[in-house]
Amino acid sequence: MAANAQSVSNNGTGTNNGYYYSLYSSGGSATMTFPQASTYAGNYAITWSGVSDVVGGKGWSTGGNMSVGYNVGSASGYNTISVYGWTTNPLVEYYITEFGSLYTGNATYKGSVTSDGHSYSTYEHQQVNQPSIIGTATFEQYLDAWGGASIGANGTVTTGNHFSHWKSLGMNMGTFNYMILATEAYNGASVQVNATVW
Repeated sequence: MAANAQSVSNNGTGTNNGYYYSLYSSGGSATMTFPQASTYAGNYAITWSGVSDVVGGKGWSTGGNMSVGYNVGSASGYNTISVYGWTTNPLVEYYITEFGSLYTGNATYKGSVTSDGHSYSTYEHQQVNQPSIIGTATFEQYLDAWGGASIGANGTVTTGNHFSHWKSLGMNMGTFNYMILATEAYNGASVQVNATVW
């Protein structure tokens, strides 16, 4: 958990080239590095093998209404790549998914929202006694699912559009904790991602 780490193994948070990073994993192994961060400060790469779950990426220690730019240069073996973060009071875990498919089989469909030229489907789901930023807890997940972004192309997520949409549905958020461009993989997945956020 170094302040300006060049490599993070399995679990850690900190800063690298001015960006906050977080890596959480359970089972298997995961390593985060910052191979192009001297040129692109928001760059990160993660390799993982046999993980039960891994969520990691780079962004900001405090999320909020902003325009998030990203470019995923390469990725394989992942489930989703999302603007991902947490609030406290209430405790909320949120995903704005640009690549891949969220599992929504046990979630409640709430509607849809158009932002940055894409239509996202909105879901809410309660996690009961699951890992969180405050330890094991019961909390809501807010999910905006698109998933149609392209490898190698620049993308934009205007987070305020999603937060306002959730609020209009009574899906209240609390005090912003971290917000990152997170890559997530689970169920024994392996392989890698290399992405940059700004």
